[in-house]
Amino acid sequence: MVTYRRRLSPPLSGFLRVCIVGLLALVGWTAAPPRAQAADPDPRTLDFKGIHIDKEKRTVTFPAAINMNEGMLEYLIVTEMGKTHESLLSTKIQAYDIQVAMLLLGVKPAAKAGSEPPAQLNKQYLQSAPELKGEKVDLFLAWQDAHGPHRLRAEDLIWNLKDNAVMRDGPWTYNGSEMYGGRFLAQTDGSVAALVRDSAALMNNPRPGNDDDQIWKAYSKVTPPIGTAVDVIIELEEDVVK
Repeated sequence: MVTYRRRLSPPLSGFLRVCIVGLLALVGWTAAPPRAQAADPDPRTLDFKGIHIDKEKRTVTFPAAINMNEGMLEYLIVTEMGKTHESLLSTKIQAYDIQVAMLLLGVKPAAKAGSEPPAQLNKQYLQSAPELKGEKVDLFLAWQDAHGPHRLRAEDLIWNLKDNAVMRDGPWTYNGSEMYGGRFLAQTDGSVAALVRDSAALMNNPRPGNDDDQIWKAYSKVTPPIGTAVDVIIELEEDVVK
């Protein structure tokens, strides 16, 4: 499967403006006067552009929808301007807003890239691309249907054809995407969480097989119908610097 990137992107100033807004929100969140905190029913939480941030639980939650429930995948989550033809979920939330929310929880900002990933993420590139570093996060998906509420690890909705089994449980890598040529690449491509190695995505799958674009597919026996509203929950693991 060959992935083609989109190259439209807001100017760097737009991303910086969002970061400034997020940092101002952080100041207001962590240093609000006693009266403001007393008026807030829960000063440990913050809602930012459709994203719910819980400082105590160390989680960021945002809405998405099931985009595919069968077929080959290269992404777990993309924005509506991303590669929806190969992603399990899509979201209206912007990638740079998710990044700001994660910055508010203490993750490191995006690194400056020495080079940009190629327009086509083919097998040759994937097998030579370096492993990505970042914070360990757990990903959960929550939704409700006629049978009641459901909350599963994101891996439970992905099938590994090579192992002939559900994707292995475990953390994901929040690498935070990259800045290149004045562009925040996650916003450019609409890439939020990738199953195959993509430094432009905010999060990546660190498991064996992240260099193979032919082994991941939607697990149709578990994945709800297309269009089902889903909450995506990113939970920072305990070793993240506070």
